[in-house]
Amino acid sequence: MATLSDALIAYRISARAEGKSPQTIRWIQFSVTYFREFLGEDPDIRAITGEDLKRFIIALQDSCRLRKHPYARPQPQKLTPDTIQTYTRGVRTFFSSLHREGLIDANPMEKVKLPKIPKKVVPTFSEKELERLLAQPDRGTNAGYRDYALLLTFIDTAARLNEIAGLTENDIDLEQGYLKVMGKGSRERYIPIGRKVAKALLKYKLRHRAEPVGTNRFFLNRDGGPLSDKRIEKIVAGYGRQAGLKRCHPHKLRHSSSVMYLKNGGDRQLIEIPNTNVDVETHSITMSITHITGFYIVVAPST
Repeated sequence: MATLSDALIAYRISARAEGKSPQTIRWIQFSVTYFREFLGEDPDIRAITGEDLKRFIIALQDSCRLRKHPYARPQPQKLTPDTIQTYTRGVRTFFSSLHREGLIDANPMEKVKLPKIPKKVVPTFSEKELERLLAQPDRGTNAGYRDYALLLTFIDTAARLNEIAGLTENDIDLEQGYLKVMGKGSRERYIPIGRKVAKALLKYKLRHRAEPVGTNRFFLNRDGGPLSDKRIEKIVAGYGRQAGLKRCHPHKLRHSSSVMYLKNGGDRQLIEIPNTNVDVETHSITMSITHITGFYIVVAPST
């Protein structure tokens, strides 16, 4: 008999061999472990049915936030539809993998539909607001110019936070005008950059970048170490507050740059936005962008 725990071990081995990201493996493991705890036992994997997942979804809908958090206290609010769908997708992905690997004869979760997520309107920044944001860093200092180049790169490329933070010197081709980033699922992709961004990155590299210490990352702190994701988030949020912008964070810059791209006549087909509506007049985007293949946006003031 193969239990759910046995199958989870098999999944982790297979996922690592396939090169799945650690984040993906942790997501699947957490979702399946939560599902196993809901079942109240460690059942034979072949005895689990789609009805079990449906009961799990109903239980999640009645569950409170942070109930499973190891440190924080549970909150009275219910789990969001996004969180419930994330758990459900994790369990479904897990069983799909088992079926693909031949560990089960049929996928019992195949016909279980994902819970619907209400459409949300995510506000974005206007061109004037982005210009105001870019005007905040003191470009006369090393840190200020680095931050200016960092903000400009976010706005021009619509890249993800981890993609920008993970850039190395070898990932940046200023002469040809592109960045090589490691996207979701450990997939490399190339993002073109405009001349203004290339100029800013070159000036940062030649005049304002600290001497690297034990790293090949491009964006460095003053001691020569890499800027972490959290530090970059704080930098972006700090300049957002200075500019009087609400909830300024890298993901919102990503959304904002896509709207600016479309408003400036960009090709919608270059942006993969399933079930998404972009309003270029009100600078808002419904749902979220899942992938951007790369494009130019230059809204920066002249240097």
